[in-house]
Amino acid sequence: MFTPAMGRDDAALFTPAFAKAEYDLTAGAGSDNAEQTCAALDLRDDFGTKRFGTAIAIIAATATLAVAATLVVTGIWEHSDDGATYTEIGTDETMLTLTGGAGGSTETGAAALGCNLAEAKRFVRFKEKPNLSAADTDTAKVSVVYVLSSPSEL
Repeated sequence: MFTPAMGRDDAALFTPAFAKAEYDLTAGAGSDNAEQTCAALDLRDDFGTKRFGTAIAIIAATATLAVAATLVVTGIWEHSDDGATYTEIGTDETMLTLTGGAGGSTETGAAALGCNLAEAKRFVRFKEKPNLSAADTDTAKVSVVYVLSSPSEL
């Protein structure tokens, strides 16, 4: 965003990238409690001569939850030399927990998990796992986007 009072364009420090289309899940079915793999980024070829210091996976979720039921989303970054065999970076992190209110409710939230690209291999990707605690009734929509920051030019 350009900030005229400050005389700078903060948005120039960030580059968004596609990670995964929004998807629906229902408690106890399909993609509930199943790891989702997001798009891989080729740090050498996808961004021309730009190189980044950090990649951030941003999760946004909306969940319709029974009273005290939860949506918990965990995430982890992975990297690879060849784009085929990936190694996890660190361990799975609990990123977001939404809890149903009295009488059931619709809850929203967002969370971010960063990755230091200075030590990453050529390819990076993010994996997330949403888990609805109630059986058969709770639903959610989850989306993920990447934001790359700390750019430099080669």
